[in-house]
Amino acid sequence: MNSSRNNNNTTTATQRRRTSVVIIAFVASITASGIIILHMRASCNLDNYLKNDRHDYFIAPENMLVGAGAADNKESMIELDIDNACPRSSAINTMNNNTPPLELMPRDELLSIVKYWRELNCPQRDTCKFASIGQHLLHIAMERNQTLLTVQVGAMDGRSNDPMYNMFVETRGFNYVISRRPRWGELPPGDSPFPDLSNWLPVMIEPVPQNYDDMKQTYLVIANDKGLACAVPIHAAVSYEDSNKTSCSFCRFNTADDAPATCKGKPDWVKLQLGTLDCEHSNTPYKKNSECILNDTLPCNSLVKLLTDNFVPTEHIAMLQIDIEGYEYILLDGMLKEMPDESLPPVIHFEKKVMHHQDKIHPLRNRTSRLDHTKELLSSRGYHLFDEAEDYLALRLDSNT
Repeated sequence: MNSSRNNNNTTTATQRRRTSVVIIAFVASITASGIIILHMRASCNLDNYLKNDRHDYFIAPENMLVGAGAADNKESMIELDIDNACPRSSAINTMNNNTPPLELMPRDELLSIVKYWRELNCPQRDTCKFASIGQHLLHIAMERNQTLLTVQVGAMDGRSNDPMYNMFVETRGFNYVISRRPRWGELPPGDSPFPDLSNWLPVMIEPVPQNYDDMKQTYLVIANDKGLACAVPIHAAVSYEDSNKTSCSFCRFNTADDAPATCKGKPDWVKLQLGTLDCEHSNTPYKKNSECILNDTLPCNSLVKLLTDNFVPTEHIAMLQIDIEGYEYILLDGMLKEMPDESLPPVIHFEKKVMHHQDKIHPLRNRTSRLDHTKELLSSRGYHLFDEAEDYLALRLDSNT
């Protein structure tokens, strides 16, 4: 009997050592090359490993678990209030019978995943991209049956020059294949690695009426074609001018049918993207055609207030995308003051091009660069910034920094 037990123990120990070798080989292949090639190392054991219902497909260094099983602590689970959040756009959310997973990706896990992803990708500039980390996070959410919560300020029509649309729907430059049963090394199914987007919960904030209507139509199509289960469109502007204000002066391009003839020959990107709370920015390039700039009064509030009013839990936002025509520095300044450290999104992506242009045309009174001010603010709250030409990617790796 003892001999049998010893043999069993020996067999178990051997199996454990074999598993350890497989995992170590996997990590080494990532660290050395920056490329995930599971099938190249111990293929026989890994084939069995990948056939499991749940597999830890990312084993992080320093005992940092990033794969399945880290989400088993239900005490810290944050559930999505789908009964209140999703009906904010009943047309989108009744397009199919899908329901988003109630469990949002927990913040601590998001920070760990982002930290490991940065170590793997950001030494090489060409892989340190907003699209790459976004696709990676959604992949993990799908594997764990969790919901990835993203917020976009300045969503426009939800499609044109839209990084969220590009990474999840059109998926330009995707990094790996996603499916309901992800397998490393598969060939792309058509032109999209995300055939099902029911694990993505996008919150889209857009103040311009025409853009807002077009955005809802875009997401109707996404829900129909990609199984998106829930989306939260918010018709408002984010503002930190006055905490008591719920309406703001907003400048946009006149796109009405009865607009002056001088306004109708402009390209679509001018007519649709030129909308901002910074009216000085709108007026500067169109001094000769000032009749094309409309000054509207639109609903507005702080970011946290807009989200909580729409039943969106701010403490578990995975990614924040901002494109608001040069107003980014004011929004980020206000948001960083409004949000405690434990609620700050691990991933922020914002446009820098217009801020840089504004600094040349009409600098701030104290001559401080808008962009430098924004970078200093983010760095002071623990973000690491990476230049993406016209944008910046900001990653927060630790809730205590």
